[in-house]
Amino acid sequence: MIQRIQTVYLFLVLILCSACFYFSLNMDSTASLGLYFQSNYGFLVVPVLILITIFLYKRRPLQSLFTNIIIFLLAAQGFLFAAGINLEEGFGFDEMVIFVSFSGIVLLWFARRNILKDEALVRSVDRIR
Repeated sequence: MIQRIQTVYLFLVLILCSACFYFSLNMDSTASLGLYFQSNYGFLVVPVLILITIFLYKRRPLQSLFTNIIIFLLAAQGFLFAAGINLEEGFGFDEMVIFVSFSGIVLLWFARRNILKDEALVRSVDRIR
């Protein structure tokens, strides 16, 4: 499981999103959307889905589907926080959420690409047998 490069990518996204969840509990957000996410544990959804995705390593099509869902959730989260950003206040929690969302999307895209490569490799070996 851990030998696969997509697991490393998924683990990096798990660390980023878990840090975002941890900081959401300790930092004050200026946006009302940030307060909504903090009070309803909205930042907990993505790390839980990533953890489930890591353990779906034997079912690559389902793992690819979960990766697509997480990419969509991170994109929606990033765009929602980007809509309410105020650059005059400096770097804050909202900017950190945007950075984590879009860096997570890039890492998840790499993970999905490698999941599909693994699936293509398994199918090609099955054709040979």
